[in-house]
Amino acid sequence: MQPSPASRLAHPILIGGLVTGLVARLIFAFHDDGLLWPDEYYQSLEPAHRAVFGYGWQAWEFLDGARHWTLPGFVAALMKLSTILGWDYLATIEVTFCLTGIATAFATYRLARAQDASPFSAAVGAATFALMGLAVYVAPRAMGESLSALPITFAFAALCQPSTRWRVVLAGLLLSLAVGLRLQNGLFCLGALAMLRAERKRADAGVLLGVLLLGAVAYGAIDHLTWGSPFHSARQYLRFNVIEGRSSAFGTAPFLHYVGALVTAEGLTMVPVIALTAIGARTRRAIPLVALGFFLVHSFIPHKELRFLFPIIPLLCAQAALGLDRLSSPRPAFVLLLSSVASLATLPTLTFWRLGIWNPRGSISAIDYAGPENRLLRRASKLTDLCGLKIASIENWRTGGYAYLHQRVPMYRFQPPDAGAGHFNYVIAGRGTVNGTEVALEGEVALIKLPTGCSPDLTYDWHLE
Repeated sequence: MQPSPASRLAHPILIGGLVTGLVARLIFAFHDDGLLWPDEYYQSLEPAHRAVFGYGWQAWEFLDGARHWTLPGFVAALMKLSTILGWDYLATIEVTFCLTGIATAFATYRLARAQDASPFSAAVGAATFALMGLAVYVAPRAMGESLSALPITFAFAALCQPSTRWRVVLAGLLLSLAVGLRLQNGLFCLGALAMLRAERKRADAGVLLGVLLLGAVAYGAIDHLTWGSPFHSARQYLRFNVIEGRSSAFGTAPFLHYVGALVTAEGLTMVPVIALTAIGARTRRAIPLVALGFFLVHSFIPHKELRFLFPIIPLLCAQAALGLDRLSSPRPAFVLLLSSVASLATLPTLTFWRLGIWNPRGSISAIDYAGPENRLLRRASKLTDLCGLKIASIENWRTGGYAYLHQRVPMYRFQPPDAGAGHFNYVIAGRGTVNGTEVALEGEVALIKLPTGCSPDLTYDWHLE
């Protein structure tokens, strides 16, 4: 029996999508030095830099011990390896995260195939994730949400295949890793257990629970080694966010915020993907229900950031493949592919408003935001006469900090105006706002050498705020 024309396109679509998606991620990574959210620096890069090199700003989470060390530990290992090999550690980290992003696209294909989607539809689902603008935008950022999408997607791919003991064990290990990267991923552990129970795979559910319990022991042991007591980071995190509700101080949003943010940020692909997911749910319901549960729990939490939902996007793309198989024509698949290409092409127009972020102002481009300051920090890292630096063009927590400066000298914020007076001899500021010699320029932002002297600051506070 001859394969259909559509099936013959499966491998070209999959390989083309993965290769194009990787190239797009790498190009974006090396042209954008800005940030989406400060956590991509201060929950990963900065604590990793402090662990490897002995200095760096400390956010409150790493003063109170409210974060697990899985993510910064992984980033620290990349930094250390890069230093040993003589590589640029920031480039190494960005490339690594881009590779995990494209590996997540392949995991999307494996999840779709594990649910009996055709090779063609599975390839379209994977290519959609590989090419969508939002996934490319998130890819190089050292965040637990983007990194954890890989083990989560592979874990469900393992669980959806015919049961074998090693697949269940592998899924448990991957889900345990995801929880270490972000505590909220424990919801996927509950979803996986519920899925196996609903399918009457009680033995598999028991094995998975056992592996997850061992993973929890490892989680607690790492906390004991890093913070001094088992499950310290989980207890501190839950106290801050659930019991005290202090995360609301970072902003709140209504229940339907994520619906609007998904449409404005990635409507070109997510609207058809969600529609196809609903169609595919008639064949397999487990993955849509897990994704829906994760979505609803986060919708009830007042503090919302679109990145929190990122791990469910590859799950939905895989499920969309099942929806494509239920349609009688391959035309919707090609429309979805064209939509993902259009999404990638319009990535340069992304604003903070489209991402559902209002600070900074929503109308500001989300591309390379604070990138000029970060490039100037890297330029300042090569100065031999640097004894102190002041950032006067933007809030210090919007920059890459010491992971970018990479010199053990005081770095001061612009407020209050007299912060660090007499202890810095270089300033990053808008052109024409500070008297001195412009050493380097990035658009309207300059690295300026002051004509005044600089004395060491023996009382410098390394706390971020």
